[in-house]
Amino acid sequence: MYNLEPAPVVLSKDMKRIGIVNEVGNKDAYTDIASLEALVKATDQRLTKEGTRAALEGLMAELQKDRRFDTVMILNNTSSLWSTEESKTESIPWKALKELCMQNQLDAVFSLAFYQTDTRISEKRSSMEELDMLRTRVKIPAKELTLETLIENGWRIYDPFEEKVLDEIEVNEQVITQAKGEYALNALRAMTDRADTLMSRSRGSGSTYGMRLKPSNKAVEREIYTKGSPLLVQAKGSVLEADWLEAARLWQMNLSHGKSAIRARACHNMAVLYEIKGDLEKAIEWAIQANSHEEGKRHSNCLEGLKKSAIQKSEAEKQWEAIALLNK
Repeated sequence: MYNLEPAPVVLSKDMKRIGIVNEVGNKDAYTDIASLEALVKATDQRLTKEGTRAALEGLMAELQKDRRFDTVMILNNTSSLWSTEESKTESIPWKALKELCMQNQLDAVFSLAFYQTDTRISEKRSSMEELDMLRTRVKIPAKELTLETLIENGWRIYDPFEEKVLDEIEVNEQVITQAKGEYALNALRAMTDRADTLMSRSRGSGSTYGMRLKPSNKAVEREIYTKGSPLLVQAKGSVLEADWLEAARLWQMNLSHGKSAIRARACHNMAVLYEIKGDLEKAIEWAIQANSHEEGKRHSNCLEGLKKSAIQKSEAEKQWEAIALLNK
């Protein structure tokens, strides 16, 4: 199920003008491409440059949708701010960032702190079909090439005037690409969609980071009881068929069961049902009943989880109200 959670990042309502910078410096081009590994490295260097741009564009597109901000701009050639001697100690160039904000009339800076790709290459013998001189399909020996690319990127939000890092997160994602060719090099050339996939993931990374400023629905797992009484077993079939009305009817028939453990299980399942329906208040009432029939870690964890979700939902709704007022 999905529960509404507050935004992980809350900015001051006075932050209206946002700059986006790239801390990632450009590496020198890889010149030795005599081997397959070197060719992949050279390709990845080019894709890293394009990927950083795609990530920044994804973030800008997401922030531009947010009407809380009057201005969102990408500032070019900013990686040099971190190329001073101070950067060796991983310090933040606050003075330079403050000057950058004053020059461009900005209130805060979003930064792509790092972006890198690491690709593992593996190949194995295989076979593939091709047309012979008579236009007949025949099998020939081939190489199957697999590239497992790990994309690592990190994001930060700076308040240069207060000299504070308002948020920092690292995101890792893996892209696996496979292709066949008569030779490994042919297989690499056949990976025509690899670049598009990496750019799409990078752009999505920037967009996802921008969404950290808004409440969102997060997936939550809950367990229900399907054993202990014939009615609980029967209700399992109704759940699998998504017939929650029938499942609820069967669970409620167990509320008068002679065993307190079975009554607790029925109440627990009803709590989960109301959470699915979005009625957390009713879900908490059922969870309290489950805990009263049988005290146990599973019932208490469910109750605490529901209380936490209710608090988060309330906070998220307040955030949405505040965002709505700022967007007017």
